[in-house]
Amino acid sequence: MREVNQYNSPKYRSGKSYIIPALIMVMISLIPWSDILLSATNKMLWDREIYAQKIITGDSVLNYFEYDTLSSYFTAEYTWEFLIKMIQDGVIPIDHTLFFQIISTIWVVSAAMILYRHGGYFCLPLIANPLVFDLAYSQLRSALAVSILYIVYLLRPKSNLIAIALCLFAATIHTSMLIFLAIYVLCSITADEGGKLSGWSKEVRLALVVGVGLAIGLMIGPLRGSILTFVGDRRAEYADASSGLLYMSFWVILFAIFLQNYRETFRSLEGRFTLCVLALVFVNIFTSFYSLRFLAMFYPFAIAAIMMTRPAVRIPTLVIFLMYMAAQWYYYLNTLNG
Repeated sequence: MREVNQYNSPKYRSGKSYIIPALIMVMISLIPWSDILLSATNKMLWDREIYAQKIITGDSVLNYFEYDTLSSYFTAEYTWEFLIKMIQDGVIPIDHTLFFQIISTIWVVSAAMILYRHGGYFCLPLIANPLVFDLAYSQLRSALAVSILYIVYLLRPKSNLIAIALCLFAATIHTSMLIFLAIYVLCSITADEGGKLSGWSKEVRLALVVGVGLAIGLMIGPLRGSILTFVGDRRAEYADASSGLLYMSFWVILFAIFLQNYRETFRSLEGRFTLCVLALVFVNIFTSFYSLRFLAMFYPFAIAAIMMTRPAVRIPTLVIFLMYMAAQWYYYLNTLNG
């Protein structure tokens, strides 16, 4: 079967058609959602608050850490620290709240354009998910880094070198972009047409994609501390909360649906990407490690993969997802309210 992607998919849209939905999403992103959702509580967006305090107090890794190796620019995320330092020193003459808003807007618009590409205006409301709210308005470093990958995906530079360079640049903002880049390369070489491994059977390529996802899940889960210590990453001692099976239930269901319909799912880059990341998420549920940030960052591709399935799969999956998203918001808002 012919490889399905944004160029030969019937859902592919001309460049001009993105202007209006992009402007709509810009205006929506400018609404002070964090103030609206948190105004009735004593809670805060912790990552956002940490970044704000770092800028206000003048704390900077650049003040005491020397980037003396090439790997340190990735493990110590030089570009993010550089941007923070430039705002602290007034070289970039903007308030930190404006800096945060710019990042949130870039993420919301780029993620929404992926949804629009594969589902039109119908998909745009699906951006309103608690997972992506926290990413867009609190986990700003992750949001900025992954937005660069979204933009590369949307624009598809003719030069692979330019695309790889931009992805590596994103990894100097957040190291985890190297994982997404590796998954993207894997999904490219396992394509039915044009992939370097296209001569392999679909079942073998499926096993490879899922197997790599499971392996990465173990690497960022039980093996994370050892690996980060080995490469000298400053986050080797960090501990993340795990996500329960009930809260992650939809993603387990989606993984099962995509595996059952693997011949169709595997035809698209988005489908292969989703299978790999869902395998990562699946293994982390049972090893009690944190996967929500990965889910948030790959969220637009998961929705795109759903939209590219046939109606018999797409419609019931979307119905289940909408019910799940309503439950997500109920849980999220009640958690904020203590």
